[in-house]
This record gives sequence, C-alpha cells and structure tokens, in this order.
Amino acid sequence: MNAIGAASVLASGVQGGHAKATDTVLVALVIAGLAIVGGGLLFFFQRRPRRPRAVTDRWGALAVMGELCPHGWDAQISLYGRGAPMPDDAPPALVPLVALEWKQYDEEPGRVVVARRVWAPTIDQALQSMVDDRRTDIALEQIERAADSNGELGWGD
Repeated sequence: MNAIGAASVLASGVQGGHAKATDTVLVALVIAGLAIVGGGLLFFFQRRPRRPRAVTDRWGALAVMGELCPHGWDAQISLYGRGAPMPDDAPPALVPLVALEWKQYDEEPGRVVVARRVWAPTIDQALQSMVDDRRTDIALEQIERAADSNGELGWGD
C-alpha cells in the first residue's frame, strides 16, 4: 500500500469512526483557551521588570560601574589571608575575606561623592556587592527626587 492509499483509508474514517460536531467544538475551545493562557503569560513576562544581570567578573564590573558612575569611580581590592590583622569594621568570618573600597567622583575633578567599603568571601562577590550598593544608591536617589517633587519630603520641618 502506498502513502496515498494509506492517507485515503485514514481520511475515510475507517480507523477511528466519524468525527462528531461536539468533538470539533471541544478542540476549538481547547485551542482558544491555550491561546488566551499563552497571551496572558506573554503579557505578564513583558510587563514584569527585569532583574539586572549579575556581575561575574572584573570586565562586567567595569562596564556596569561605568554606567552607574558617569563622572568616574575607582576601587581597591584587599585580600586578607588567615591570621592577617583585620580592620575593626571587618565582619566575623570563618574564611579569609576580601575588602573592596570604592569611591564615586562628582563632576568636579577629584571630588569624592561616595566612599564605601564592602566585604565578601570572594572577589566576584565583592564586585557584585559594590554594584548592588551603587544600584541601591540610585534607587534611593530616585525615591528622594520623587518624594521631593510631590512635596512629601519635609527634612527641614
């Protein structure tokens, strides 16, 4: 039997009987339901704010901090081995820590706007902490500007 003969046997309804109108309506309803669910998911994922990608290396940190600090920034990484004297602000830890001191500069050359130190168990985590710290600063600045423009900020009261 060739392919055309097999197709005609299947199409004639010999194998599965005759389709009923209710089966067709049921299939159409299932397809419509799936289309609605798919459209809803598509809308949800497009409207949801995307999380910023994590910094995984120094090149990523350079790129992101360059965008977040338009007037310049610098960072210094200090690695502490076991038994090394730790600064007073170091958190207690069982593993050797990494300290990352970073500064953000203002439009005026050499003027430091922000100077902070973050601690982490690895260099990559320290870089990520620095980026997260700066992103938090930006979010707080936006909230402060929005509250100030609405007249809700009453620092001088």
